[in-house]
Amino acid sequence: MGGAEVNDSMIGRFLGVVARPLTWLNLLFQMLAFPLGLFYFIFLVTGLSVGLGLVIVWVGIPILLVVAGAWWLFGAFERAQAKYLLGAAAPPPPRAWETVNGVWGKLKAHFGSDATWKDLLYLLAKLPMGVASFTLVMTVAGAVFWCFALPVAAFWRIDIVTTSSGSWHPPLWLGLLGIPAGVLVFFAGLHLLNGWGWICARWAELLFGAAPQAPATAALPPAPVPGAITPLVSVSAPAPPAPPPPAPPQALAPPQAPAAPQAAVLPAPPGAPTAPQSPAPAAAPEAPATPDAAGSHQPESN
Repeated sequence: MGGAEVNDSMIGRFLGVVARPLTWLNLLFQMLAFPLGLFYFIFLVTGLSVGLGLVIVWVGIPILLVVAGAWWLFGAFERAQAKYLLGAAAPPPPRAWETVNGVWGKLKAHFGSDATWKDLLYLLAKLPMGVASFTLVMTVAGAVFWCFALPVAAFWRIDIVTTSSGSWHPPLWLGLLGIPAGVLVFFAGLHLLNGWGWICARWAELLFGAAPQAPATAALPPAPVPGAITPLVSVSAPAPPAPPPPAPPQALAPPQAPAAPQAAVLPAPPGAPTAPQSPAPAAAPEAPATPDAAGSHQPESN
């Protein structure tokens, strides 16, 4: 196996647990589980017992309403923990009362929702699961501590076991063996806590309901940037270039009438008879003068 594949190997996955942010978020969830579970259990059991016992004198009704509002807030807080610390697909708390009007209608919508009673079940089950989380964390931490304490006790000859018959401190070889054992227990303990965190995340999704997944849509390729350098190798098919914007319409000139074809005059070849020209028309003869007109112009005789 090559060096480039070391992260995919078993050793790489085993040692890489310390580099995962979810590992430390899961550890924080496990450390908070027991104190929160103990608080939820005491508050809910006490509040519900007192409220139900005083319902007969009407004092228990406001107590029950306060407890119901508190467990809705606790459920919203646990949903946020499961989402951000465990990576579970936990949706936000439902608000069934927002869809109806009237105080009685809002109460019926809230207590008639399945999410209300599932949140209560999750909060009551937080105590036993918190005990399990606390036990695992303390067991892993104690094992790692004693493994690294062995070389210190062996080197300084510190008695770690004292009985009525005497005391005992580990030999040097056992102390040196505790160092690799402590490293191994540390990494194995983180994997163990991650496995328990995975179970807690599935438990949260079971009671809170998985968040709805949005339908996957095909990602549109980015539009080409003018002047950008095109890579030589493209992983995905390049996006088709955007069509150029249409040019603004221009005013068209009115069509002109075609010019009449002119007959080409070819020169006559030498020696060819010239075409006879038609004679010019003769001028019309003048009309002769009439006798009256002639006599009118003669002088009178004395």
